[in-house]
Amino acid sequence: MSLHLSFWVVNMIVSAVSIVVLAGLLLVYSHNFRAIKSTFSVGLVLFAVLFLVQNIAAIALYMSMATQEYGLAVAMPMLALNLAQLTGFSVLFWISWQ
Repeated sequence: MSLHLSFWVVNMIVSAVSIVVLAGLLLVYSHNFRAIKSTFSVGLVLFAVLFLVQNIAAIALYMSMATQEYGLAVAMPMLALNLAQLTGFSVLFWISWQ
């Protein structure tokens, strides 16, 4: 496996982990909405759903970019953005869970 392809695979894995974290956030926010019934809770559910859709679409995009042989110049910055996004979602999940 070439190096650039490995980075695209890592991008897909990070996006998949983000999907799991976002699904957890969606569950927490949905539970809060059922309990509280506030418009703020609706906004949080919408937030989680939109980022969930974005990460699902990102995996398809990364597969396409990997097959078209986009190089490390594209894969590495995308990985940095994905890791920052996953870190943010994880912190948000941790805070929301408490």
